[in-house]
Amino acid sequence: MQYSVGDNVVHPHYGPGRIASIENRELLDGLKRYYVIEILSKGLTLRMPVGNADEVGVRLAMSQSRFPQVLTMLRRRPHLLPEDYRERQEQIVTQLKTGRVMQLARVVRDLTWHRHLAHLTKTDTDLLKQGLELLAAEMALASGDTVSDASKLIEAAMTAAMASQLA
Repeated sequence: MQYSVGDNVVHPHYGPGRIASIENRELLDGLKRYYVIEILSKGLTLRMPVGNADEVGVRLAMSQSRFPQVLTMLRRRPHLLPEDYRERQEQIVTQLKTGRVMQLARVVRDLTWHRHLAHLTKTDTDLLKQGLELLAAEMALASGDTVSDASKLIEAAMTAAMASQLA
């Protein structure tokens, strides 16, 4: 897929950002085109060859109209995660690597519930934090809000879901 300057995109490893420009760079094997992506939540500028975008898994960021679906996912009953920490973490890492917003919401929901029902290892806690940061950053990019505001929205949805499920 081709992207234009100003498009909001998500890089599966670095998170959401905006295409700031498209540059041509002369390299040993000829002229190459690069997307210059500003990852605002991390204060990072990423240059990625245009031809690698699909292979890497770069996608358009969600629109604000998708918020209700994300919040619904957060409020659903969780899928129980494997008790074996290795199996659980492998499953979570696989979901995070997709960079897909609904997978991120699922990770946040399931790990939050797992924390409540059992406990999280240090790695589980780090994966939950990573999922929350990526999800909040994409929601903030889509809405124009701050990452902090998006994080509060996610936290409120999870708190309400847990209260209603445990009542």
